[in-house]
Amino acid sequence: LSTSSLTPTRPEDIHLENVENTMDAHILEQHEIFELLPTHGKVVTLDADLPMKHALAALASHGATCLPVWDSALQRFVDVFSCTDLVDIVLFAHRALAGAGAPPAAGAAAGDAQTALERCHLRDLHGLKRPRPAGFLMASVDDSMLHGALMLKQHALECLPIGDSACSSSLLHLLLPEQLLAFLATLPELRTSHGPLLEEPVGKALLPLCRQPQTVRRDASLLEALGLLSAERLHALPVLDASGALFDVLSSRDVRQLASNPATDLAIPLEEALRSLPPKDSRVQTCAVSDTVATAITRLADPEAAQLVCLNDAGAVCAVVTASAVLAALLPSSPPHHG
Repeated sequence: LSTSSLTPTRPEDIHLENVENTMDAHILEQHEIFELLPTHGKVVTLDADLPMKHALAALASHGATCLPVWDSALQRFVDVFSCTDLVDIVLFAHRALAGAGAPPAAGAAAGDAQTALERCHLRDLHGLKRPRPAGFLMASVDDSMLHGALMLKQHALECLPIGDSACSSSLLHLLLPEQLLAFLATLPELRTSHGPLLEEPVGKALLPLCRQPQTVRRDASLLEALGLLSAERLHALPVLDASGALFDVLSSRDVRQLASNPATDLAIPLEEALRSLPPKDSRVQTCAVSDTVATAITRLADPEAAQLVCLNDAGAVCAVVTASAVLAALLPSSPPHHG
């Protein structure tokens, strides 16, 4: 890997409304990313020329949300393949059935769509319009957690590749925002130095950092829901019933299972597609606007909770809270300056 691809530009200031409530940066400066590496683990790497069906199988079999992509010709890592990319690939393959750029036929056979998906390769990711920073961003195990957290925040990364400081081509771990948040939740210093923010209600401290919620009705098609996930670059989409109440959630992680099933037809009703997923009690995690930030952190620290659907006092969806949003509330608005 080139030095430029491993050393990001200095994070720009990101203004938060309650800067005085942000975590003391020295807490994270005192810990190295090395502490976040699992005792036993491996990084599954995908080759850029790997057929998409094998990349999909790797995501599903390893329960991964992101996997690094290695280019054998260039002899370096070039990309990260994520569940969010998978949503785009499924739509790309579906539309390819009707020709370049043409809208897909609603009655396209599921088998044809699966065949089109299997013809794709990871290199096809480069043909998609993806809001990604240039180069392959990477941090070292010797970097501070503050450095890693600010990279995740500044570049809106789904994961941060972590490498060996002595060998830039050695990838040791993919750091997810929720992993960093889970570590922070174990630090006594967090509550000691930042008790007031942790006791703030989610509605006041976190909702200003969340996007306006996008939702879909349960009677919409799977194609419509995936299109919304892709167009809005969403990680999760709350699904509402006819009364407007929360019925279920479709996340980019769920697409791993849907895409691996040859019988999945994107024209089917969303509700039917959701029935093929694990029970929604294990997938749908919620919080209330009146819950504390500490409560949200505890729930998001659970590996099974990819996000929290925030409900107002009337039970209506008002936001989707992610680990990235919580980190934005906790982190300083700019790197600390040493004098």
